Amino acid sequence: MAKCPGCGAEIQFDHPGKPGFIPYEVYTKRLEEGKEIVCQRCFKLKHYGMLVSEADEEEIMDFIMKAIKKFKHIIYIFDVFDFEGTFRSEIVELLAGANVFYVANKFDTLPKTVSGSQLKEWLKHRIPAKSSEIFITSTKNGFGISKLKKELENLKGSALVLGVTNVGKSSLLKAITDSSATVSPYPGTTIGLIEHRLVNLKLFDSPGIVVNDRMIDLFDPECQSKILAKGEVTRKTFKPFPEETIFVGGLCQLKAEMKDVSLRPIFQIFAPENVTFHKTKNQNFLQNYPKHFGKLLFPPCGKMDVEKIAFKEEKVVVDVNQELSISGLCWINVKRGPVEFTVRVPENVRIYVREALIKPKRKINPNSEN
Repeated sequence: MAKCPGCGAEIQFDHPGKPGFIPYEVYTKRLEEGKEIVCQRCFKLKHYGMLVSEADEEEIMDFIMKAIKKFKHIIYIFDVFDFEGTFRSEIVELLAGANVFYVANKFDTLPKTVSGSQLKEWLKHRIPAKSSEIFITSTKNGFGISKLKKELENLKGSALVLGVTNVGKSSLLKAITDSSATVSPYPGTTIGLIEHRLVNLKLFDSPGIVVNDRMIDLFDPECQSKILAKGEVTRKTFKPFPEETIFVGGLCQLKAEMKDVSLRPIFQIFAPENVTFHKTKNQNFLQNYPKHFGKLLFPPCGKMDVEKIAFKEEKVVVDVNQELSISGLCWINVKRGPVEFTVRVPENVRIYVREALIKPKRKINPNSEN
């Protein structure tokens, strides 16, 4: 049976809503007219931006585990804004023995103060690869695309393209191969292996790997597409009092105070442009915050039953030259510290303390209120 050129799924007529489905009468009509045949899912994504089905998580992971063993060359793409959420050590471990190209995508989402060389140096301390194997790209402004393309054009044979959902795999492949694969902001768009050609190299795009420890994973695909960073991320500086709570969206609450002195901490929060920030000490608001979901607090994109969500509260100390990363949501750069953060998030969401990507331009005197 033929495969959908958009997502790689086998065309089928019996299971609406499942990968590869197209009504038989539509299939025969388009076949007679000599028109391109894509599944109903890809057709609606392409023309209406509608998602009509999702792939099975266990099937995807089993499929990818088997596929990895068949390829000598691997292109591992991750989202540079959500590094901790999309650069997965458990995936890297599976790539031992392969020739791996690490691609830090969505460079355009980072603050313009972060240069490509600065980012690459930061990545070299976190990626088990030679610097020549790390590529920084942006399909939005074309940064690094020609360099990656030139390097891949020197290869022969086949390469497998890997990445967590929504790191931009399909968009990147379209940029370097001029392919016609379905590109959408929804996770799990790619269902099977989709073949692309680049000179003497066959590139096989794989399904997006589904993980469940990022904040973004808690939301439906339509909501995810709204909160993914689509341009330079928003930053906001905070200097809170200990009794104040900062909301990043609706499901992340932060409290912060200086660890060693009585002054207020200073830090910046970086998040996608549609994620909202709200600082408050109003007890009525804190007790009834879910009524603001989808409005003042975004994400979630609308009503959500918080009674069904198990939360955890963690205390973590972050110093100057360090950042606190909340997977799939934001990261926090400390300007005056050390800061003890009390973080309340859903229990599956992972938080990390890391070396700062953005270094302070000047040292703030911890004993000054300036």
